[in-house]
Amino acid sequence: MPGRRILLAAEFDRGPATVHRLLPLAAALADRGHDITLALPIKHTAEAAGFPAEHSPAWDVAPPPGFLAVTYADLLLLGGYGTPDSLKGLIAGWHAIFARTAPDLLVADFAPTAMLAARAAGLPTQAIGDGYSLPPLTSPLPVMRPWADIPPGAAADSEGRILAVINALLPAAPVRALRSLFAAVPTYLCAFPELDHYPERGQDTPYYGAVFPPSRGPAPAWPDARGQRAYVDLDPRHPALPAIIDALDTMGLPSLIQSAASIARPAVRATTTGNRNALLGGADLVICQSQDIAVPALLAGKPLLMLPVFTEQMMTLHRVAAQGLGHGTAPDADPAEIQAAIRRLADDRACRQAAAGFARSYDGYRPGLAIEAVADAIDEQAA
Repeated sequence: MPGRRILLAAEFDRGPATVHRLLPLAAALADRGHDITLALPIKHTAEAAGFPAEHSPAWDVAPPPGFLAVTYADLLLLGGYGTPDSLKGLIAGWHAIFARTAPDLLVADFAPTAMLAARAAGLPTQAIGDGYSLPPLTSPLPVMRPWADIPPGAAADSEGRILAVINALLPAAPVRALRSLFAAVPTYLCAFPELDHYPERGQDTPYYGAVFPPSRGPAPAWPDARGQRAYVDLDPRHPALPAIIDALDTMGLPSLIQSAASIARPAVRATTTGNRNALLGGADLVICQSQDIAVPALLAGKPLLMLPVFTEQMMTLHRVAAQGLGHGTAPDADPAEIQAAIRRLADDRACRQAAAGFARSYDGYRPGLAIEAVADAIDEQAA
């Protein structure tokens, strides 16, 4: 059978995760004879690795002060679902992409408006993502912050506002619940059940395994100091980064910070190598904020100290802490609080054992296994 024209689409910018799933998937599908086009947020189109690329339509308006996402519906509100006029422009943008690329199939990675436009156009759709971008299909969609005191009915209220906008724009095919966007859509959940953002997901859910960047680059040189080794990988703008450097320096722990800036401390050194296998293999504990590092760290059997900034990262910490795989502290913690948190993790034998157990559970796993399995499933569905 001849290959199909497949549009791989990402709408919401997830940073590096936006391309880490779609680029290897594009290559795997091309190897199976399919004609691949990518639709990516504008800042990622240069990373399309030789595939034709379109700019995904985007709603570039800052959220109101104090805005707090409670459910997936609130993420849509941030993405242009506030009024029929704003959503109309986004849907028109996706229809224009469909007209230019003439796909036989849409594969959406956190691209709900592309899915909505495809639904209206009768374009077959499949979806790929992690637990955050593929919520459990309850009605209303579940609350994203189970640790918080969320008023009863907040999830239904958020979803009702979004549905009113969608149905005002597309009255011929009304959407009764947001979960119906994913109804009858083959879905590929690239996550591990232990780290799924939504622990309430059904036990029969197929998990393909997490996807993260390859490990490349020279081996790191650790500082010559005694004590447990700490590897730190945070956004360079993270508010706690100076306090973490101060705390590790005070404790004298040999530490590597993923940073392009110079760090002149006896026991703390900056590194820019992408050799994650060597970095995590040489570390005793890992300080991070997101699944990009948390997942490979746990696969390497390393306990975590997480300092989440965004809701998605807080959801990951909630799962990590609930299973004894690590601890967390506030992103605005001072050096004394950071030092106490690091000491607590370093002394937590049960946490180290739990992380080692996670690694044993997935011994031999690599992201290519998930990508190949998803590509096989898409190929079979496309046939």
